[in-house]
Amino acid sequence: MTLSRLAALLFLVLSHVDAADCTHCETTAEDDALLSKVELLQTHLDLQKKPVDANSSKEEKSTEQLEDVVAAKLQEKSHNGALHPSIASLASEHLISFLDEVSLATGQGLSWPAWAEYFPTHGQGRVIGISGSICLLLFCYWITTLKEVPPMMRETQKGGPKDLRPISLEELKKHSHQVGRAEHVEFLYVSVASNQGDLWMAVDGLVANLTDFATSHPGGVDLLLQHAGTEAAEPFHDVGHSEFALEQIQKRAVGILENVQVKGAIAIEKDTVMSRIFTKEDPYNVHKVLGFTVLSMYLYRIFVWCCQLAPPNADYAGFKPDLWALASIFIVEGLQVSSFIFTVPQNRPLSGPMIWQEWRAHNLIFVSRLTICFLGAWMVNRYNGMMGWGSWTQMTVNQLSVFAQMRLADLATAWLRDDTHETLVSTMPYWEHCPKWVESMFRTWYSMSQIYTTIVIIIAGPGMDLYFVMILPYQLYSVLMTFVRKGVISSRTCHVTYFWSLWQSWVCGFMMQSFRVFVQVQAFSIFCYCTRVYGLNKYVLWIGACTSLQLVMIKNWPIHSEQDVLEFPMFTVTILMWAILGAGLKFFSSVPLFDSRHARYVEARPKRVILRSKTKVSTNLYHLKFDFPWFFRWQGYSSGLQPGQHVKILCGNASQGRSTWNGHANLEVSRDYLSRSYTPINSSKDSTVDFIVKLYPEDAPGGFADGGRGSTKLCLEVKEGEEVWLSGPHGSKVYRGNGNFVVDGKLIKASTICALAGGSGITPVLSLLRQCREECRSSFAKPNAKHDLIKEFSIIHAMRSMDERLETTWYNPLAETGLAPHCTVTHLATGQKELTLKRSMSHREGMAYNYGKLTKDVIAEIFPPAAEDLVIILCGPKGFVDDVCQPLLRELKYSNVLTMW
Repeated sequence: MTLSRLAALLFLVLSHVDAADCTHCETTAEDDALLSKVELLQTHLDLQKKPVDANSSKEEKSTEQLEDVVAAKLQEKSHNGALHPSIASLASEHLISFLDEVSLATGQGLSWPAWAEYFPTHGQGRVIGISGSICLLLFCYWITTLKEVPPMMRETQKGGPKDLRPISLEELKKHSHQVGRAEHVEFLYVSVASNQGDLWMAVDGLVANLTDFATSHPGGVDLLLQHAGTEAAEPFHDVGHSEFALEQIQKRAVGILENVQVKGAIAIEKDTVMSRIFTKEDPYNVHKVLGFTVLSMYLYRIFVWCCQLAPPNADYAGFKPDLWALASIFIVEGLQVSSFIFTVPQNRPLSGPMIWQEWRAHNLIFVSRLTICFLGAWMVNRYNGMMGWGSWTQMTVNQLSVFAQMRLADLATAWLRDDTHETLVSTMPYWEHCPKWVESMFRTWYSMSQIYTTIVIIIAGPGMDLYFVMILPYQLYSVLMTFVRKGVISSRTCHVTYFWSLWQSWVCGFMMQSFRVFVQVQAFSIFCYCTRVYGLNKYVLWIGACTSLQLVMIKNWPIHSEQDVLEFPMFTVTILMWAILGAGLKFFSSVPLFDSRHARYVEARPKRVILRSKTKVSTNLYHLKFDFPWFFRWQGYSSGLQPGQHVKILCGNASQGRSTWNGHANLEVSRDYLSRSYTPINSSKDSTVDFIVKLYPEDAPGGFADGGRGSTKLCLEVKEGEEVWLSGPHGSKVYRGNGNFVVDGKLIKASTICALAGGSGITPVLSLLRQCREECRSSFAKPNAKHDLIKEFSIIHAMRSMDERLETTWYNPLAETGLAPHCTVTHLATGQKELTLKRSMSHREGMAYNYGKLTKDVIAEIFPPAAEDLVIILCGPKGFVDDVCQPLLRELKYSNVLTMW
């Protein structure tokens, strides 16, 4: 007979008595019976801790002793007539028996080695806490010394400061993005031929190319466009930019403005740290005072815990159920609420870990959840409610707070987030040259810590200490992101410090636990983490776990100890609950059991991708398919690039040192590597990043005596299995999903899309088409979303020769048969006479071929008339878009016109 079975037997024996003995003194009998259960269960726990003889096992000895105690107690109580039948116990008899059988069958009822059950003494705990904290700090410091630089950039890293050429005011004005401002402000054009951006700005005489930074600017693109092509020192300093902003100007410097006196603010003058921390938004410094107070409390409680300095009758962190504990937690909550006096960006800045509105809202929700748990533990300790209904109430409130937190977080996300590929943790930007394994480790631990925190909450331990310490990472990371924005610390310091805070709370949580507790809790955390990674609905996940713990409480009423939780078949019951809930969702609800989670992989810093396949699709077009590293594939990452966004691929500079290239002055003569912009052609949710790259071979008569540098490298030199580096996303999102476009700052609901693409400009069009088809596929699970789908998609692809066209399968592949929108394509060869290829069907039916120039009559014949729900997309070279397409569309009275580069 195992100890778990004997405990269940004891529980049932105490519940079964002769009904005739229950007709006397009901109130007294109930009290005595409850006291008897408590005494006998305490005896059971005491006997488990006693040493056993060498000739007999611990289980056999404790079983014999406990049987004797049970018999004595039953005989004593039978004389007094104090025992009475428990309806709850009788009702749960078969359930307890079943759970015992399951526990034995799954191995959780097996005995652990004696050393695994021992809890460290105070001295041992002090050694574990101090040594663990020191090792953690050393490990974090070592991480800060690591760097992974793309091979083509290593020489650049070793070089000194670059020489800056003089730039006239007239040249600066040419890069003011005037055309973009007149048409729209949704995208910043990049000239691939010159490798110079279209948005330049001078600050104190230092000219910087801010094209690739514009969409990451915390203040938005519009503010940069207001001062593009000008000397913007005065508004720059009036805003009070941080050292981070100064570094961005210096990093992207392309020259020195002529005839302008440099004030030295960029190169020499640096404001103090204190002037950046204390701002005008908090004139009385309430938030700062609360912040320093809370940080001091955190450090003090962790120090007390690790060094085992807590006074008697206090938990590990030194908390007692008094007014000081209440004051501490209310100060923490006050700090979180006071953060809303500051103005922060609505969307996450992509250039580094900086605070934004969604994070601040989520932080308030998560901190409030732990505050509620702290108050529940305070009440339990204050009023001696560690058993029976008091303990059950604490557990239930904690578990309800988890579901309330998830629901409120979902509402905050729906309100504040405009990109479904964003997550609070998975798309967090990292520092430049962060090693791949460090990023993988950080991302895993960030997610695992959320799982571990939730498990601690639903178990509902009576200590206030762990709830308090677990608030530290949430509030500390907000402070760290603010310091990054103000240039006080770097992104690397921010991440490493946050990583330390998560591990430090973990060290505190387990330094006084037995090895068995450590293993089983960690195993359950990993189990829940893996199921969540594979997309299990988070509500289903935690309903299953909470149900298991509620059954532990019922099985061991009125007292449930840590040992009871360990002996319970948590894994089996949780999986069983998931199966029941899954069946219920399948047959009685449209809510899916598994979520579709596609976090964005691409970041502003260069990251590696692996070439999976390379296919030649026409005379000079190649289809390149890239994979993510295995860790991110396993986590379900996607490119996350929306239609209208592109990436920059880095490759070596074949023209380095040559003054001319293809008969023109080589503007990239001194660069060690090249950066070329490409638009993916697949959906933002696909697990790969696909490009169509046009190869420019050596062709002296055609003006390409040396050929293309980037295209030759990608199409001919990079082999399958090799890595390339890319960064992004660059360019703003013009398509917001479900047929919604942003045109001239207004949201337009479209049912028809018409696209004019020139040459390789077909790639953004394919990206938009794939995105619309993916929305149609997703709508099968959401019937109400079908009316938001794009119905018609018409394309005119202009090219010099029909050899550059893409086959029909690129627009209507078999895998997308029957999916909206219906797509028609017309190929227009502008530099070739009509030869063998004839029009195969009408323009409105499918694929067609035309020869000649793009004219107003050609557009009017193919595209529907102008309408409010019709959007025109322009893609291609700048001359094709501005000089050819725009005038024709204005003549035809089309108003909703967007440019996607």
